[in-house]
Amino acid sequence: MTFPDADGQPNVITSAEPASADDMPISTPCSEAPAESADRASVYGRYISSAAWQTSPARLAELEASGHRCRLCFASRREARLEVHHRTYRNFRCEAAEDLTTLCHPCHLGVTGMERFRKYARSPFKPPPPTPAAPPPPALFDYRSPLEIA
Repeated sequence: MTFPDADGQPNVITSAEPASADDMPISTPCSEAPAESADRASVYGRYISSAAWQTSPARLAELEASGHRCRLCFASRREARLEVHHRTYRNFRCEAAEDLTTLCHPCHLGVTGMERFRKYARSPFKPPPPTPAAPPPPALFDYRSPLEIA
């Protein structure tokens, strides 16, 4: 947009926000969670693999508080790959230690799967009911005794 400046000359005002999710800097502190879009997964993936996340004080504090063990099965980092799970995305990129939970990879998959199941179970869009199965084929051999048949 163009607005006149103090001298009356045209002044072009441009948005300071990035044009797309790929232009968004990873190191921006306390930015909101990415909006529901196709870019959400790529923004999240880039952040999780960034140095900002790997050296996050909240992430390191949660690992220390858990004793570098899974909070569910107590596996150590020698027994399984440890991951720090976001319990909430309200403070995405500005997490507090209370927003995070240390989990091993198998437990993280289970928790994430359970959360997705709950999310989609509340969805107003339900899958169609299952198609009824065909009746079983007739038995090839009658195992009843001759007295039971008559």
